[in-house]
Amino acid sequence: EIRGSLGFREQSETEEEGEGQPITRTKNKRTKWYHQNMADSKQSGAVVLLIGSGGREHAMAWKLAQSPQVSKVLVAPGNGGVNGPKLERVTDLNVNDHKSVLEMCKKNDVSLVAVGPEAPLADGIADFLNAGGLSVFGPSKKAAEIEASKAFSKDFMAKYKIPTAEYKNFTDFKAAQDYIKGIKHKVVLKASGLAAGKGVLLPETTEEALESLEQIMVKKEFGDAGSEVVIEQRLGGPEASVLAFTDGTTVILMPAAQDHKRIGEGDTGLNTGGMGAYAPAPVLTDELREFVRKNVLQAAVDGLRAEGRKFVGVLYAGMMLDPELGPQTLEFNCRFGDPETQVLLPLLDTDLYQVMKNCCNGTLDKLEVKFKPEVAATVVAASGGYPKKYKKGIKITGTDEVKNGANIFHAGTKLDGDGNLLTNGGRVLTVTGTGPSLREALGQAYFGMRKIKFEGMQFRRDIAHRALTPERQLKVAVLGSTRGTDLQAIIDNIHEPGSKDPSKIDVCCVISNRSKAGILERATKYKIPNKFVSAKGEDGKLVSREIYDERVEDAMRPYAPDLILLIGYMRIVSGAFCQRWERRLINVHPSLLPKFAGGMDGDVHAAVLKAKEKETGCTVHFVEEKVDAGEILVQKACSVDPTDTPDSLKAKVQALEGQALIEAIEMFRLYQLGVCPLRNAHRLSGGEAEPKKSKVAST
Repeated sequence: EIRGSLGFREQSETEEEGEGQPITRTKNKRTKWYHQNMADSKQSGAVVLLIGSGGREHAMAWKLAQSPQVSKVLVAPGNGGVNGPKLERVTDLNVNDHKSVLEMCKKNDVSLVAVGPEAPLADGIADFLNAGGLSVFGPSKKAAEIEASKAFSKDFMAKYKIPTAEYKNFTDFKAAQDYIKGIKHKVVLKASGLAAGKGVLLPETTEEALESLEQIMVKKEFGDAGSEVVIEQRLGGPEASVLAFTDGTTVILMPAAQDHKRIGEGDTGLNTGGMGAYAPAPVLTDELREFVRKNVLQAAVDGLRAEGRKFVGVLYAGMMLDPELGPQTLEFNCRFGDPETQVLLPLLDTDLYQVMKNCCNGTLDKLEVKFKPEVAATVVAASGGYPKKYKKGIKITGTDEVKNGANIFHAGTKLDGDGNLLTNGGRVLTVTGTGPSLREALGQAYFGMRKIKFEGMQFRRDIAHRALTPERQLKVAVLGSTRGTDLQAIIDNIHEPGSKDPSKIDVCCVISNRSKAGILERATKYKIPNKFVSAKGEDGKLVSREIYDERVEDAMRPYAPDLILLIGYMRIVSGAFCQRWERRLINVHPSLLPKFAGGMDGDVHAAVLKAKEKETGCTVHFVEEKVDAGEILVQKACSVDPTDTPDSLKAKVQALEGQALIEAIEMFRLYQLGVCPLRNAHRLSGGEAEPKKSKVAST
């Protein structure tokens, strides 16, 4: 029967194919064809429907597609980044029409549905699909109320003695006003219903609290979500996101994560859906982790089950580690967090589909869920103006250049008719890096983020700043042949040997190939060690480029620099030198490369004028053996006026060069260039080069 269904006909070794042309199949070929088709049938796996369109869902789809048990992941509706061998978008399905979702699942032989966002869960999609015979990774409507109603959630925590802040729920505006006027401590105001993660306000004074209350309950800035408000005591301390897989009985914790809600660096500005995250978060010690598992997540799962609200899926506890009260539960979410998912799933070392199946089948206790002993960090790129008004439809470039282990998870993106990637939301995408240390993971993420560009793009440059331990100062050597004007900008702004300010560097030495170069005098003035290195041998003849570069390294050796800057350096360095200092050797060029590559100083400016360019500037780039061909790090531009001369243009560009160098040094210091800034683990010359296994060297 199987052979017949596959189209085998025993009666003939010769069959007609195409335009009536006979072909002959030997028994060996027929047997081979049979086994190939049987193998294909065995390889066909499960079809999963994933509901959602954000970065969280892209990360979930990416991880599910890695499962050998899964043949296809249908993502409804997905976004512009959802593509791959096993990924398929479903853009014409109304996920709010549960009947249509069920029909689509049956038509496509879907065996499991994973729900990303909270709204469909709160609307009862899991109940409907379960009743239709489908397995759903996500809680029922009753169980999802732990997120859908903050008032219910707070009452639930109080009932089951889950640690949380003092609170009161209000549906009456006047009663809420009177309560605020009668208390002395700071408060947090929360719209009880779902408000897309934005219904939490943190007033600083009683007056601001009353204004916030009016925003929620009277002006209805969060819609019906603000019909009931929770007013709770404001806590202090670091926060941690603790997520767990659960089948309604067993709870398996993921590594603790820490996200960054505020739009601005230093945790300033308006609240957002999250501008970045990292995991594991060291703030949650093993002892605290066990406390949260037992007294928060397990207690919640047991309490929900006792009330007939069995919870299947991911339960997310937002925790605050108050220095006086200990771990306190800020909120529960009934699904994966965003952007926490983008750091947790890259660390998951167990088949996500298998985890979901065991949760749905009530057998999570039978599965060992493992996580990689690594660190992950993700950085969010957002539209200009977010979290307020922002434009959509802006072209995104550079995503195809993100490599070397970093992953892009799309959120607010779409493709136009020509296949161009466009912005389509506030949080546009995230770049996630992983590595053996937090610094290396951040380096991968920021290195990838630097490749991506779109108008108005904004991202925070201080993700995980509270978890990074202080290190020694960055040591920078300078090679120069001229006056060293750009060095002055560095001296004035960031050179401060011995400073405890991590943004300050130590220009540890200045080396020149010219004995009377102005840059040496400048270094002497500021007590920076400096030296002239001759390019001639004992016989008075010029030595080879390789030998000269070794002399330079000998001169630098006592100062052990981490980074070398070429500032007006009128020499071409050897390929061997470039290799030994790979990604630690940067140059500033007086044009907007790749235009006018290979030119020197005044010649470049004259060439710009001759070419009638309307714009010029400077470029800071990594140095490679091919002149001016290394990766571009920073570019600064200025206009070319009709009255400009080579000298006036040089003055304009030089004013930008110092700024560009300082920006590049800061990027290097913050692990944003894909390499560990501190080079103390490597020998200066004649030893090992940077590790080739990864663009990020081990600390």
